[in-house]
Formats: sequence, structure tokens, C-alpha cells
Amino acid sequence: MKKVINLGALVAFLTIGGQSFAHEGHSHAQQLDQVTAVEAASTKMMELINNGQLSSKWAEQPPAGAQLARVNGLQNWIVSYLDDSARERLELMFTPTGEFVSMSKTPIASSAATQ
Repeated sequence: MKKVINLGALVAFLTIGGQSFAHEGHSHAQQLDQVTAVEAASTKMMELINNGQLSSKWAEQPPAGAQLARVNGLQNWIVSYLDDSARERLELMFTPTGEFVSMSKTPIASSAATQ
């Protein structure tokens, strides 16, 4: 009987103790939507241009698309830009909460550019 009372007291303590950490004031990271993903990409692109990591020609390109994609098992936002004159695609990847993950530039093959 003593063990049952002790177990009951332990369960009550853990239940009350766990609730004490769940209080107001904790802000949860906002999830990006398509519009805010494009805004984050635009801001990051300007930062990359200012740091000399990206050519300024990309600032003139409108976004070609923004989509959620699963990469290495994780869901991320990928915002892409196309430079038809240089035949390149730029992709900026962000976590669902807007943290920058990576940038990649790839050449556009002649068959892919015409489709």
C-alpha cells in the first residue's frame, strides 16, 4: 500500500511539475508560407550579393518559384530564380521556420530551358 501511495505521489508531482514549464511567454517559431519564403530569399540574396558570394545580376531576376520540398528527409522551402541569358538556375533553401540552409547555382541544359 505504501508503494501505491508513493507511486501516486510521484505521478502527481510529475504531472504538476511538467505543467509548470508550459506557461505563456514562449514564442514558437513562425512557419514560412510561400510569400514569406520569397521575402526571406530576397533578403538573403541581397546579403549574399553584399558579401560578394553572389553576382548582382541575380537581384534583377524575379523568383521563378517557391515550393516546399523534402530534401534528405527534411521538409524545406526552395526558392528558385532563373537567369536565361546566362542559362543558370539559382536555388536558395530555407527551413520551414526561415533559417537559411544553402544556396546552389546550376547550369540550365538547352533541352530543359525550352520545355
